[in-house]
Amino acid sequence: MATLTLLGGAVFLIGWLPLRVRPGSYAVLVTKTGGVDGKCIAPGGFRWTAATLLPTNARLVQFSPVMAERRLDLAGELPSAGAYSEFMAGSPDFSYAVSARLIAAPRPEGLPELFSRWGVDDDGKLSAWLASEMDLAATDLKAAMQAAAAASADGSVDEAALAGLVASRHPLLDVRAVQAVSSRMPDMRLYEQARSLYASYMERFRASVEPALAAASAQAAGDQVRIDALKRYGELLSAYPALIDYLAIQAGLAPRQSSGK
Repeated sequence: MATLTLLGGAVFLIGWLPLRVRPGSYAVLVTKTGGVDGKCIAPGGFRWTAATLLPTNARLVQFSPVMAERRLDLAGELPSAGAYSEFMAGSPDFSYAVSARLIAAPRPEGLPELFSRWGVDDDGKLSAWLASEMDLAATDLKAAMQAAAAASADGSVDEAALAGLVASRHPLLDVRAVQAVSSRMPDMRLYEQARSLYASYMERFRASVEPALAAASAQAAGDQVRIDALKRYGELLSAYPALIDYLAIQAGLAPRQSSGK
């Protein structure tokens, strides 16, 4: 009985996977019989499998926690800011500048996919993948920040919304935080006022100028028609010079003198 108990305990310990994982690390189970297990193994949890009972059948690919950070600096101006600024008294500044930090790590649940899809099987490759993915995430975050800056009414930065956007586009990243380090935004109420006044002014200007442009266009079209008609008459008379005498007689004028003897 004691022997069976010891044997059972040994079998249990052999199949208890968290005991094989380094403290603070994560692991992916790969077996010859089942391939890559889709569930990451975390220390301190309970995970038992019979796959480890077969010699050389199973191996654990272990990863140490790693985290990365990117600093983003964004500067620009709102659409047509230059025209609106010159139109307003005092030439208000409609530019913006935002600095933020992106902090993220690989999602432990995504380690099996990183292993099977991208061949990430050690800490060095995991760090390289994280650096590449963080660059892509930073590009997406910068575009989102630019759109948010143009749409913000009070100059605030919605850090949670930006973090959620990055996480949705990079599901293998565990986005820990998007933090606004500094933010300088224009007065959106003044910007909207300037845009409204500018649009109203341009509408009045267009209404006053369009009639003059239409008249000038009609005059130019009439002149072009007359020029084209005279050109065709000249070509006709050059081809048939006798018409000149005929037209002169019709007009009561003496025909041209013949140069012949």
